[in-house]
Amino acid sequence: MRKSCRPFVFLLIISTPLSAEELPANGGLSTMSPTATNTQETLPLPESPNPATSPSTMQVELPPVDASVLKAANQPATSVAPQYLQVRPGINELMPIALGHLNRLVTPFDNPVVTTTSQATTRTQGKIVYVAAADETPVTLYITPGDNQDIALSLTLIPKRIPAREIHLSLDKDTYQVLAKLQQQATAASGKPTDREQEYITTLKKLFRDLGLQKTPAGFSLRDPGQAESIHCQQDRVQIRTGQVLEGQDMLILVGVAGNTGLSPVEFDERACATTQDEVLAVAAWPKVVWPKEATELYVVVRRPADETITLRPSLLDRSLP
Repeated sequence: MRKSCRPFVFLLIISTPLSAEELPANGGLSTMSPTATNTQETLPLPESPNPATSPSTMQVELPPVDASVLKAANQPATSVAPQYLQVRPGINELMPIALGHLNRLVTPFDNPVVTTTSQATTRTQGKIVYVAAADETPVTLYITPGDNQDIALSLTLIPKRIPAREIHLSLDKDTYQVLAKLQQQATAASGKPTDREQEYITTLKKLFRDLGLQKTPAGFSLRDPGQAESIHCQQDRVQIRTGQVLEGQDMLILVGVAGNTGLSPVEFDERACATTQDEVLAVAAWPKVVWPKEATELYVVVRRPADETITLRPSLLDRSLP
């Protein structure tokens, strides 16, 4: 046992000074390898701040956006439908309108007149009343049919921060009957034709112009006259022959030739053709008959009977469907 332990102790004694000599002079820390040194030298340097960028701009942080705002922004655009409201004279109606926007009130009156002490802006155009409120003060106004004060609609408009409104105002059946009588009386008192009558007269003038230019008016079909379709005029020395019929939806135009059979000039009188039939709407001649043996075309517009304006439609049940 003693012989085997001695060499081992000797080796430890010899190796101890050798290990001390191999230690580096920096306190025992091992030197870095060339590979590690090269890696440290090639590391990029941090970029210097741009002098043109202010420190306050670089440090701004955007606040978070609420999820409800993002949800509302992603929703598709919606439309606001018009509102229909039945009103009665003498009863005040409250309704919201848009603040700072132009609102549109469609009234049942032909010529509405607005009476108010409010600072809101009001303007009428036809049956429409435009209202614009600049603040949240309620707007109270009365709307009457023209200068007649028998029917007055009382409205209180409440401005709110909502989109622009279009409100259609209607009346009950009894009030509509009273309104119709008032408007008829106003038309008769003024002595002026209504817009509908004026439009009707304009249509007849256009028909006669097209016929004089040898055109077939739009909506009419040309055919030969029947046995009962003839022009009758109560005027002496004038002979009339009916040659064409233009058929429209609710009227017929009889086209004929009026000739002067006398020996003296005759000026044709259209009123002579309007007294024989109650359904005659208008009469025109082009050109006028003046000299003997001359002729002119004659146009007589008559109203079609009610039963003739109805066209029967064949039923699909009378035949087999595919």
